[in-house]
Amino acid sequence: MLAAQQADVYFINGQPIEDVRKVIKQVLNRPRFLPQPVRFGFSAFVIVIARTTDEEAQAELERLMALQKLEEQYKLSVAKGVDTEAVMFQLFAKNPAVGGNGGTAAGLVGSYDTVVTRVAAFVDAGIDTFMLQFNPFVREMTRFAQEVIPRVQHLQKVA
Repeated sequence: MLAAQQADVYFINGQPIEDVRKVIKQVLNRPRFLPQPVRFGFSAFVIVIARTTDEEAQAELERLMALQKLEEQYKLSVAKGVDTEAVMFQLFAKNPAVGGNGGTAAGLVGSYDTVVTRVAAFVDAGIDTFMLQFNPFVREMTRFAQEVIPRVQHLQKVA
């Protein structure tokens, strides 16, 4: 795996935490040709479904999944000719999600505290860079900044 040998950062598309741990372990077990260790980044669609309660978050996720289902025919026509054996498409088939690059498959769905706990699990697994999607951008990024980041920072101080 070239990334294990030569990359500064191995960027992982959104997946459940168990799968991310396996990817990180596989990369770390490969030969490394650079003096510094490889770092890990991660993509996830989180904020549109981070809400005050887990129930509110789940209702929002279900609403978004229903909207996405309406677009299925369009997606199928766009995907014609795509190699379905590609790892990325296998992951997307295994982990249905809202959003791009793995989207909600990471499981960052729930109350603010639930999302914080799950973000912390990814950090503990070795992720140090997150690329998060927000929709609508300003409102949900603001919500994340006000509700999630302070809780993550507090958790890091306590640890």
